[in-house]
Amino acid sequence: MNAYVKPIGIALLAVVSTLLTAQLASAESTLEKILTAKKIRVAIDVANPPFGILDKSGQPDGSDVAVARQMAKDLGAEIEFVQVPSTGRIPALLSGRADVTIASISVTTDRAKAVMYCNPNGALSITIFAPQSVTIKTPADLVGKRIGITRATLEEATVPKMAPEGTKIVWFDDLASTVQALLSGQVDAAAMSAFAEKTVSDANPGKHLENKLLVTTAFYGPIVRPGDFELRQWINTWLFINNRNGTLATIYKKYTGVDLPPLPTF
Repeated sequence: MNAYVKPIGIALLAVVSTLLTAQLASAESTLEKILTAKKIRVAIDVANPPFGILDKSGQPDGSDVAVARQMAKDLGAEIEFVQVPSTGRIPALLSGRADVTIASISVTTDRAKAVMYCNPNGALSITIFAPQSVTIKTPADLVGKRIGITRATLEEATVPKMAPEGTKIVWFDDLASTVQALLSGQVDAAAMSAFAEKTVSDANPGKHLENKLLVTTAFYGPIVRPGDFELRQWINTWLFINNRNGTLATIYKKYTGVDLPPLPTF
């Protein structure tokens, strides 16, 4: 009887060993995959100045892009940009198209239910702006006016809460469409980051656009998939070092024209 048990035991050990090997292989972390392939895929939004734009040669640029490039360089990895609209920043990550999203995603508890935030690398203010001819001094003045808002942004999460009943919110899927709606008169005012507002105003001086209301100021940071703790820890370490050595501040000032405020950590 023992003569039969021994071969069966050996066979079982072989099966268990195979299963463990398969499990270990499947448990390879995203960070390990990046280090092995020497390539990192970063989701960005190039329709959101000054965080993400396309330069004159059609190449990605902006503060988010600069941060991503420096991060990839220090990681020793080639970078592959996955260009998405604001509504695609989280889906691109969760679907596996990107390893990390760096696209000025403001920190909110709702988003934290779906993704893991890394520490912030910048801050932004959300404002409502419009031509000088449009009178908006308080939230009450929004009643009856058409306000353009881009979906899947901090504007979407904050403006409707402060807008009184009777405000006509018009939704758009990307910032470029929101801007075009404002310039063409399709909406009376638009909500977006103060940086985007300055870019649009500077590019269209004849429209006489001006800031009307400050909605909120928030911090933004990279996001990774739930469970990617190793990658999150590496990014947080990188953010800590480059916050201390001034790299983040230099990038922020270059693209926004203002000083980087003190950054909180989780």
